[in-house]
Amino acid sequence: MSLLALVACAVGSHAQCGDELMKQALGAMGNYQYIKDFDIKLPAASSKTGTKFSVVLNSRTHYQVNIANGTTNTENVIVQIFDGDKLLGTNFANGKTFSVFQFICSKTGAYKLNVFCNGGTDACARAVLSLVKQYSEAEMPK
Repeated sequence: MSLLALVACAVGSHAQCGDELMKQALGAMGNYQYIKDFDIKLPAASSKTGTKFSVVLNSRTHYQVNIANGTTNTENVIVQIFDGDKLLGTNFANGKTFSVFQFICSKTGAYKLNVFCNGGTDACARAVLSLVKQYSEAEMPK
């Protein structure tokens, strides 16, 4: 009986951090063009320091990031996109976390996606990066 309970617990834990989160993030993406997804697993010991991903982005491009949090997370994950030390976008503002944010990339290059959680417990999420719009030189917002 205890082995069955352990297996059920492991399957339930995987399900809340796996395919269902991906479906949720993709569903929230809407009609934008899928680019890449990030499978986020933060063990309690490193949830506050987080993890980093690299992604290559194109100039004159408007992007969106959708985040689906695991149902057992004590707090939502915070996602930030950086160009060096410059923060381009985040789902955290005014003390609140959001499930989506958008940003415009002004130059082609490698960017860092930082993900962490202030809860100090295990956390998982899926983030989906999508293309909203590509601008011509003349259309580029200032």
